Amino acid sequence: MKWMLPMLIAALVGAGSPGFAADQVAPESETPAGAAPPDKGGYTLWNPTPRDQMRDMDTDRPNKTNTPHTIDAGHFQLETGLADYLYFRNQSNGADAQSQTWSVGQVNLRVGVLNKLEVNAGVTSYIFQRFHDNLTGQTSRQSGLGDTIVGGKLNLWGNDGADGTWATALAIQPQVKLPTAHRDLGTGHTEVVVGVPFSLNLPGDVHLGLQTTPGWVRNSDNTGYVTSWQNSLTVDRVFFSHWDVYAEFWSQVTTERHREGQGTVDLGVIYQMTRNLSWDMGVNLGINKASPTVEWTVGVSLRY
Repeated sequence: MKWMLPMLIAALVGAGSPGFAADQVAPESETPAGAAPPDKGGYTLWNPTPRDQMRDMDTDRPNKTNTPHTIDAGHFQLETGLADYLYFRNQSNGADAQSQTWSVGQVNLRVGVLNKLEVNAGVTSYIFQRFHDNLTGQTSRQSGLGDTIVGGKLNLWGNDGADGTWATALAIQPQVKLPTAHRDLGTGHTEVVVGVPFSLNLPGDVHLGLQTTPGWVRNSDNTGYVTSWQNSLTVDRVFFSHWDVYAEFWSQVTTERHREGQGTVDLGVIYQMTRNLSWDMGVNLGINKASPTVEWTVGVSLRY
């Protein structure tokens, strides 16, 4: 696995047409070369950013590395996972069990409050899960509503006018999970994570994203809290003006003793249909026995 990510980066750098998908679809949002970006500090939820000054559309799905860019003040973005399937064959720490989880209607509503501040709320409308323990032969099934996520994002720099090579952007993104899930579909407890997404524009129109996310979450037996630490790296590049292809590596470790960390290699594509509408599809592949084996997801995002 050590050689996969460098090869994917090289492939993205070496081929395809330049530019962001949104740049190609919506040239009216571009700032002329050498010109300062417009001052949008006075716009709020009640005084929306004019449409001709809005940033290019950027989503927090389907990959796990979020964008450091916020939604323009006074505008909304609905990011929906139409369908998600996850298969997990857990053979770590002496276990031998498998679970299949189908999720429908994963909704995340992002609202621009100020030019550099957004709030969000998300929920999974319906989850069906089947679990089978290969050691005991026991099988169980659960279905119902998922947990609710609320939080926000504050851009620290690079929200506007950061399209050139080596331009960077950074944000802080706290998220709180509220235990609204049906019994056995969640932990039944509140959890908190704080993401710090960062982006860097590389030569050749390749875009690098990094994110570190410390958190306070439940342990695997749901008997107490542990500290978690997620890290991810993603690279993406646009092909044929509208197809944004990405490759990502994600990992998570916790302070729980005798528990192996998790890791996935994620691949996917985002199709920018219009300036305010995109479709996406992704697949995540586990790299060890403690990680979900495979996950497929497909979704759509709409901005207003």
